Amino acid sequence: MFLSNKKTQQALETLRQEVTTLRDQVAEQASLAASEREVSRAVGERIAALEVRISSMGSELSRQLHEVGNEIEELSKRADDSQVVEVIDALRSAQIKLAQEQARYEITFRQDLAALANQLLQRAV
Repeated sequence: MFLSNKKTQQALETLRQEVTTLRDQVAEQASLAASEREVSRAVGERIAALEVRISSMGSELSRQLHEVGNEIEELSKRADDSQVVEVIDALRSAQIKLAQEQARYEITFRQDLAALANQLLQRAV
């Protein structure tokens, strides 16, 4: 009977150690999860701030390109010389290229932000 009691005590001690180990592991995993959530939140905030900044910059650039277009239009109304007309046509062409490039960059940036946000969401799950 004493031997059985000793085996029971050993088994209980082994179980206590396993429970303690499991508790430590759960606490560590919870801490890691909280840390990951905090990192994801911080990155999400940075992404949102970048998106606002890029939108603002894109709007400003669009406004400036529009103003340049208006100025080119005004110049073309007053242009009599064929050389001036050629310069105005070149300016229009350059303006169109800039606007197209700006739109491409903005689209690419938004796609990159969306991909990064998806990665963060998948990491958080």
